[in-house]
Amino acid sequence: MGAYFKSEYLKIKHTFIGKLIFIAPFLPIALSFVLTTRYFEIDSYNWWYVMLFPGMISLLCTLVVVKDKKMKNTAVLSLPVDLKKIWMAKVLACVCMIVVASMIHLFGSVFIGNVLGIGKFGSIPMINAVFASIVLIITFLWQIPLCMFLASKIGMFSTVLINIVCCFILGVMTAVSDTLWMIPYAVPSRLMIPIIKVLPNGLRAIQESETFRTELLSDSVILPGIIITVSLFVILTFATANWYKKQEAK
Repeated sequence: MGAYFKSEYLKIKHTFIGKLIFIAPFLPIALSFVLTTRYFEIDSYNWWYVMLFPGMISLLCTLVVVKDKKMKNTAVLSLPVDLKKIWMAKVLACVCMIVVASMIHLFGSVFIGNVLGIGKFGSIPMINAVFASIVLIITFLWQIPLCMFLASKIGMFSTVLINIVCCFILGVMTAVSDTLWMIPYAVPSRLMIPIIKVLPNGLRAIQESETFRTELLSDSVILPGIIITVSLFVILTFATANWYKKQEAK
């Protein structure tokens, strides 16, 4: 499996993907620093998981599969390799890249917010920021095999558009509703409420904020949310790997 992963890594090492994992986490940090300095840290996180993170995942996953798709997968299918392992290696490469991007975002937000003390009205305790980044990585993992599969079937533009729209609309609109558990796109935003005390609409989770309810601060949703999204990631990864294994050069 290590050889397959190394192969996928070498394919993307000197491409736009390598730059994307640095550009994407930098954008919410820069925007919140310039536009909403007093609420820097909460806005940096909110803009990250509502828009920039899902957008990065969508684009990253499509770019990973489009390189082989442009050649109708002949470069892969003509070799005596295990296609299931190739797919798994692609998924693992994407996982590694979103972890790196998340750590860059975490470091930038914590350094500016906690070390430099910027944004006193939107500060997040360091331990909460670290936990939030870990939870976001876990609860977004399931989108990796989904986006890779969609990119293989319907192409880059449609995949990116569908995933971003679903994350932005469903993630914000349903995260505070009773239908939360039926819509995995809403889980990351919902779990951020008790962890960093920020609503999906970017407002602080306090009584004066629109859509706030006291029960939203309960951390009892964190473990079920993680279990649901991890289970979905495992199911989608193996299901799409089995689908990829049956592909033939056309």
